[in-house]
Amino acid sequence: MAEKRYVFVCMNVDCRVRGGQKIMDRLQERVQGNGFENVEVRPYMCFGGCHDGPNVVIYPDKVWYARVQEADADRIVDQHLKKGETLTSLTGKVDKGLEEIIFQLLDSGIF
Repeated sequence: MAEKRYVFVCMNVDCRVRGGQKIMDRLQERVQGNGFENVEVRPYMCFGGCHDGPNVVIYPDKVWYARVQEADADRIVDQHLKKGETLTSLTGKVDKGLEEIIFQLLDSGIF
């Protein structure tokens, strides 16, 4: 059985105002529509990368997508979740130290 994957969407005020809820809704719709049994889309309180939001983190892949737009949700599903391809145009925007802290929190089960 494949390892469970989580798609966390930041739901803090900044990310929500920039379309975080619509992004999460679209991701949930696409994940359910594609029959992914081991993928769960979940809200996350805040990643701390507010100026780069909306933020989406794929875990345990440890990929942080920043400045995500609603249309990117389809690309995340089609390229990342289906094919395992990272969307490099949406990565590398957040401070590496912050990424490391968030990934450590997720590794410890805090989500």
